[in-house]
Amino acid sequence: MKLETVNSCITCENLIRDFICKKHNQTVGINNVCESHSFGTTFNKNSSCSNCYHFGMESCSKPEEASDSMFCFDWMIK
Repeated sequence: MKLETVNSCITCENLIRDFICKKHNQTVGINNVCESHSFGTTFNKNSSCSNCYHFGMESCSKPEEASDSMFCFDWMIK
């Protein structure tokens, strides 16, 4: 079986914290996509706080909950 990546806001480089599209300045959902979709670096099964850009920094949205084995949708590659 061939698996393919689908376009959705969750894989778009315009997605920022709290599911906000920075291009359209509106809240989006996991199942949304638009013609402006631009595939970006996304999380995968190895993503966690320990390899997140925000981990241990003031920009972390959940500093009390963050740990090496946690993951949230604010994850951003280091």
